[in-house]
Amino acid sequence: MVHLTRQLRERIIVWRHEQNKTLRVISELAGCSISTVFEVLRLYTEYGTVINPNARPRGRPRTLDMQDMNFVRSVIEGEPAIYLDELRDRVYEDR
Repeated sequence: MVHLTRQLRERIIVWRHEQNKTLRVISELAGCSISTVFEVLRLYTEYGTVINPNARPRGRPRTLDMQDMNFVRSVIEGEPAIYLDELRDRVYEDR
């Protein structure tokens, strides 16, 4: 399935249910295959959402959480010339 933004997936639902467009027309508007449009419609029908609630997250888990990111931001704002290894050490010390 082609990666579609949540906004475009929601637009597919509007095109189908409110504007009664055909699957072929929707696929052309969205720039994806008819099977992708069908899958988005199926998810919406089965789960009431355009994103699969059973899908596992992709990729590696984040190394820094939001608290770490805010800390890094504040250190850089206070010391814009800090070296990366010093910044890394400060993050580990803060944890």
